[in-house]
Amino acid sequence: MYGENGGRLRAELGELLSQHRIQLRIGGGGTHTVPVTTSTDERQQIGEQVRRYRQSALVWCYQGTVAVAPVAVSALVRAPTNPFLAASESHGALRALQRTLEHTVKTSTASLPTLDELTTAQQVPLVERWRQVARAAALGEHDFAAGLGHGRLDARQQQTLIGDISAVVRALVVLDQRYVRIPGWEKLSRADRLGWGALACALDASLDAPDYSVDLRGWRPPSKLITGPAKPGLLGVLQAQHNLVIRMQAFPNVMNLRLVVDSQRLLSGSLAKLVQPVEPGLAEKWLAREQTYKALQQELRNVAGRIGRGSLAVAEGANAVSRLGTIPSNADLDPRALHGLDQLFDRLDGRVADVVDEGVRHNTYVARVKVPQLAEDGAQMVARLAERHVPFAMTERLDLNEMVRTRLRPTSTARTSQPAAARSRAELHAAIVHQPQRSGNRLEM
Repeated sequence: MYGENGGRLRAELGELLSQHRIQLRIGGGGTHTVPVTTSTDERQQIGEQVRRYRQSALVWCYQGTVAVAPVAVSALVRAPTNPFLAASESHGALRALQRTLEHTVKTSTASLPTLDELTTAQQVPLVERWRQVARAAALGEHDFAAGLGHGRLDARQQQTLIGDISAVVRALVVLDQRYVRIPGWEKLSRADRLGWGALACALDASLDAPDYSVDLRGWRPPSKLITGPAKPGLLGVLQAQHNLVIRMQAFPNVMNLRLVVDSQRLLSGSLAKLVQPVEPGLAEKWLAREQTYKALQQELRNVAGRIGRGSLAVAEGANAVSRLGTIPSNADLDPRALHGLDQLFDRLDGRVADVVDEGVRHNTYVARVKVPQLAEDGAQMVARLAERHVPFAMTERLDLNEMVRTRLRPTSTARTSQPAAARSRAELHAAIVHQPQRSGNRLEM
């Protein structure tokens, strides 16, 4: 997940930024009280290995700009009123940073670390810190293709991701200047442009409040279906809902999406009545979810689209509703199963929102509109208005997009991760601007 990989990357870079007197840390000279324990060739080999680890972090930064740049808009540019239209201006500072990162990565003579270098612990503590940086960067590259790129983030999430990339670039520039005395060290190409470009992106991203819900996105271990006969009681509902979340990974057509939405409307309302005596808070939340899916079902009546699948998801939704109907009203309910269902509801709500966004953006789902003429059908006694299907960008019906954005996206989990996410970023920024204290002519570590 992006929050785990990004947090590890920032934490290790913050520790490296707090370390000074690099020659002493790799066994070199610098003071008469500490003996030299490594030769020049050994320190050069350490420097080469650190540069390979640094190359992995640079590639992570570049991959991040590639993922977010096509749809990112500067905070200084007014966003279009129509959410289905792209901004007229691109993010100039981010584009410049992307070009500089591409040049720096290509001109570097360091290769990416091997799998053995990423998985084998290093004896030198400083090199071990760099290994953890490279490991987090290598794992973090998978996040960009699994929920962070291709226009899947809103404007505030994009600015948060841009700010994270900028902070990592600035940290690498500072460390590059600090490591210049390592034998055979290769400085970053266009380091000054990297620093200024990252600072410009960081200032642009700071104009809006960050959205740390981006930490909840990214790559996750694949979930598996719960096969076998139906579990008894509420566990059977939990089993069907879990399988429904997995089945919804396949893009559904509009007809099957309507059936899934209807199953969630029925499931939320029935569960709210069942848990009202024991969990009134969950009951209230699920009643609101029932109304959301009821409104979504009405909006989907004017949406068409035959591309996609989803029959297996429909079957699992029907299983959940039918199994819930067999539970008596006075049954003992396991609180763990109830909160597990609540988490599955949040995951499914997010997936349904992604499906609608993707269908509208790619014109897989189209809007049904009436045209000011009568349908040519002489077999009916009453002539009805003709209908046609058009992309949503050609209509003024934005109710569906507004509902997905404001009512269907789960937001409760985003608030719980905010304090730790804010602290992680603040600590890295503090480490970047940190200056060591001097006592006389000596540098205090």
